[in-house]
Amino acid sequence: MVLADGETAYLRPIEGSDAAALLGFHERQPRDNLYRRFFSPKPTLSSSELTHFTEVDFVDRVALVLEIRGAFMAWASYERWPGRPDADVAFMVDDSQQGNGIATLLLEHLAAIARSHGIERFTADVLADNRPMLSVFAKAGWPIRRHFDSGVVDLEFALDDTAGFVDSVEQREQRADSRSMARLLLPRSIAVIGASDRVGSVGRELWRNVTHGTGLPVYPVNPSHDLVGGVRSYPSVSAIDDDLWLAVIACPVEALVAVIDECIERRVRGAVIITAIDGVDIDIAAIVDRARRHGMRIIGPASMGLAVGRAPGTAGVQAALVPVDLPPGRIAVSMQSGSLGASFLQLAQSMGIGLSWFVSLGDKSDVSGNDLLQFWEDDEQTAVIAMYTETFGNPRKFARIARRVGRRRPIVTIRTGDAGLGTATAALYEQAGLVEVPTVRSMLDTVRVLADQPVPAGPRVTIISNSRSPAVLAHTALTNAGLTVVDPPIALSWRATPADFEPALVAALHAPGVDSVMVIHAPPIVAAEAPDVEIDRAGIGTTKPIVAVMLGRDDGPVRPGSRVPAFAFPEPAAAVLGRMWRYRAWLDSEAAAPLPSSLDLGAEPAVAAALIETMVGRDDPTPTLDEIRAMLTAYGLAMPAAIQVEQPVAASVTAAASAVGFPVALKSTRRRTGRSAEAGVALDLADESSVEAALVAMQASLGTDADVVVVQAMAPPGVDVRVRCHTDDRVGPVLTFGLGGVTADAIGDESSRLVPISMAAALNLVQHSRAALALSAAGIEPDALTDMLVRVSQLMDDHPDIAGIDINPAIVSADACQIADVEITLGAESRTDPAMRRLV
Repeated sequence: MVLADGETAYLRPIEGSDAAALLGFHERQPRDNLYRRFFSPKPTLSSSELTHFTEVDFVDRVALVLEIRGAFMAWASYERWPGRPDADVAFMVDDSQQGNGIATLLLEHLAAIARSHGIERFTADVLADNRPMLSVFAKAGWPIRRHFDSGVVDLEFALDDTAGFVDSVEQREQRADSRSMARLLLPRSIAVIGASDRVGSVGRELWRNVTHGTGLPVYPVNPSHDLVGGVRSYPSVSAIDDDLWLAVIACPVEALVAVIDECIERRVRGAVIITAIDGVDIDIAAIVDRARRHGMRIIGPASMGLAVGRAPGTAGVQAALVPVDLPPGRIAVSMQSGSLGASFLQLAQSMGIGLSWFVSLGDKSDVSGNDLLQFWEDDEQTAVIAMYTETFGNPRKFARIARRVGRRRPIVTIRTGDAGLGTATAALYEQAGLVEVPTVRSMLDTVRVLADQPVPAGPRVTIISNSRSPAVLAHTALTNAGLTVVDPPIALSWRATPADFEPALVAALHAPGVDSVMVIHAPPIVAAEAPDVEIDRAGIGTTKPIVAVMLGRDDGPVRPGSRVPAFAFPEPAAAVLGRMWRYRAWLDSEAAAPLPSSLDLGAEPAVAAALIETMVGRDDPTPTLDEIRAMLTAYGLAMPAAIQVEQPVAASVTAAASAVGFPVALKSTRRRTGRSAEAGVALDLADESSVEAALVAMQASLGTDADVVVVQAMAPPGVDVRVRCHTDDRVGPVLTFGLGGVTADAIGDESSRLVPISMAAALNLVQHSRAALALSAAGIEPDALTDMLVRVSQLMDDHPDIAGIDINPAIVSADACQIADVEITLGAESRTDPAMRRLV
């Protein structure tokens, strides 16, 4: 895990063999610290105390040890109060590490373990003058009850994942991860391992790039060279006297493990591994684990390096295999593919686009896009982030971080490979508000506009053009991008001079009915003067985005130094404006919407939890109809009255029909495809004779599959929808929504979000589906449906033992949304605690 100062540490369960280390830790602590921990002078620990502290059952008594570079630096424990769902918690941190966020980390992990063993609250006794300890509990994020007596503060707090607690954990995580990345991205010294003078070698190119105006101390390391580039070369990093921050490693692959071990021993803070390990038997996971335990983070292997955009003569890391001597800009770039990263940089350079950062992650064995997002969230030099992703490390964490960062600055992404598979990752991108693009070129087009232009307030775009044909092309492209084209206040003709463009642009940018402007210049003759200056001047200080299409010219700024982007053709410019509008729509809806809690919804999760506990404890955990109804009712979800009948005969099903009230539906629990009595579903049965006839047809067709039937009251007529929840191995619980009924799978009308969802996310799911058209045609408002989606989402999120929910159909009518048919599947709990901070 990452500490507050960016250093990494290792957290593990305590063991009996830790007794000697615990004793040494205890005896080196200042007297005042020991008094605050034990309420008495305690210079040492007895053998019985050491046994008690180190030999625990990890259920009612749990203890954890935190190590920094292999040294025992903190420990924490809880002990359950006999016969109660409470536990007393205590911890102690080495005096040298006070204020480094260790106590809160220990507390968070102890709380997660305690919850898994049915412990609901922590208690603690703290001396009134122990302000650091009181501050730890106050800042943890849980509402705390305090009682003061005789100089001691008794604390008690419930271990709930409240919004306040999760927010406080995320804030601490972001600060720590950002500082961890700063140690890599803002080094004070660099060692280039594998630096060389041999022409055509990787080591030579790397050395030239790293030393090209870096402004930092740079040391070549190569045992085969006395000098590299006229600078003394060192045989190993151990021979360098300076405090080393960053190692850039381009050594032969067979030497890689030894080189990394040497960097760990030398206490280098970070490493960028250029060396590729494809086809070589190297346990990179073990290397990363060892590096993290000793405070070193790794980018790569197979990285192209990292660099910061900088003005000539200024200092900044340029540890990249390709030349990255770009002007400073407002675009931060993370690329997993080295070759695509090089192409991206070459294209950016040709267009005069500056960057704030470039990082090639390579194989992503350690540092990932999550870490970089944490750093760039607070980087004032960065206005927009570009990310090319082939694989996810921790996709659910990525979604959480990206959603938060995306509220401050847009994240433009390409996802491919494993990251591009499945509805779950699509749901992740939608929910996090990521601006998804199909190609590297479209990524560059999008980030260069977002870097210098404001996000539009709405979808209305006006076209100012001196030529009809490109304007028609632009109109079609803008419409296809989901935008609305409006007439300009001042129209131009082919006779327009450069001077005519500026007043037309100014009028459009000030018009209340215009949200964005596309200006097109088509030179009537090859030698015609372009309105570069006029377009640039009109765009200064505008609060609305403006893009220029300069036919016959290359992409780039409309003129050198201008913040108005220019395109050679209208289509890519229109596509960018469409993406910007969709990002604005996300900012105004899902980004700002809070996630409701069970309490907000008036749900009763304890009722559902008790039912689930009963079901998972029996041989057949399949919920009965009554159990399903009880779970749904606990979350305010409506289901028509129904009675399950086993071994049905005419008398039993007609009695059930009379009890629930006609008209009814008769359904077999085992069915065929279709909606008929022969398939196992008979609807709108108005009397006893029709019920009897349906049963006869059903049993004749299904045989023993009709041994269990359900008699259900008919719901009011409306629109059939389907709602499914399942747990994806990578991102966790996912909710999928679309039109329902027997043909739901054939329709393919589905969109998804990660669980839990907000009201705004539920509304977006509905509005962007075919169900919205059906609801509109029937004159039905979506309120009851969106409420149902949120409640189903919350049911799935609250109970990890629920493996899946399949509702098909739920019937949306003018006044309600009734769940006519539902299947709930229970499975083993496999979800990660949302408030667990760790390097995964």
